[in-house]
Amino acid sequence: MRQKISAKLDRHEVYLDRVLGGAALIALHEAGSLQGHFEAVNERVRVATRARNVGELIRNQIDLFPETRNRFRRDHQVRRELWRGLVRDLAAPVPKAA
Repeated sequence: MRQKISAKLDRHEVYLDRVLGGAALIALHEAGSLQGHFEAVNERVRVATRARNVGELIRNQIDLFPETRNRFRRDHQVRRELWRGLVRDLAAPVPKAA
């Protein structure tokens, strides 16, 4: 009886470890993504303060769009893969204890 309870706890510990590990990876990615967004905003402000007129300001901001779009795509792709990996980990069977 004790071995069955111990085996159940081991299985729950494995699932808990998988959930916490996956959530930690996702949280780290989101923190890094947020830092990237702040750096991009700082760059936009720096470029805007150097503009001599409205036309140059708009042109410089438009020039930054492809970089921003690519960053959003990369972040979303990584985010999607992290969530898929977490679901895959949770769906995987727990190996039986020896």
